[in-house]
Amino acid sequence: MEEKDPTIPEGYVRCAPCQSWDWARRAKEVCATCNNSLWVRPPADSLCNLCGGHTRPMGTFNENYPHGLENMKIIGGYESYHLLDMNEYVFSLCEECLRKIFMQCKIPPTVIDRMGRPFDAPPFTFAEDQRAYEYRVWKDNGGHHQAYLNRKCNAIKECPNDAIYTLLHNSTDFTEECLCEEHKDYRYSNSSLVPFIRHELKAFL
Repeated sequence: MEEKDPTIPEGYVRCAPCQSWDWARRAKEVCATCNNSLWVRPPADSLCNLCGGHTRPMGTFNENYPHGLENMKIIGGYESYHLLDMNEYVFSLCEECLRKIFMQCKIPPTVIDRMGRPFDAPPFTFAEDQRAYEYRVWKDNGGHHQAYLNRKCNAIKECPNDAIYTLLHNSTDFTEECLCEEHKDYRYSNSSLVPFIRHELKAFL
């Protein structure tokens, strides 16, 4: 049995993000995860109040960082009805449950694109955000790969058009990104288009 470190309080674990910091760095910088206490609650203890699942992606290094809403606090206001006055409510919501709540909103949440959207571009909308999310899920569930096998464009979810182009990264690295004429501009700056390459030919590239 592994001997417990006596410097870590009961029910806590050593903070992974800053455990390799030396004291010089710790003197200048504060760890956002543990506030330089050196220990945190185990990531597995962060549970969503709505679904009961983990709020963090367990089994990855990102489990050491907050995801969704964790340990949020709200107090009922003076003569408030639904949250009782002076009662404090502490709760956590995972990202998946937040997404489901957003989708039920009659007034969608405001989404701010922090990736450098052009100044004169129209505001980013939740509808765009939702389409991008659904594309991610579709891709992770194999839809993107299946579209490639079916020789269909996979630039957007379930595009009905035939694939005309294949995307190469750095002009040499083969990808399964395949585009139709309508979506041929859906590509990265360090990529190039070539005529569609069937999956049977991948071994010869």
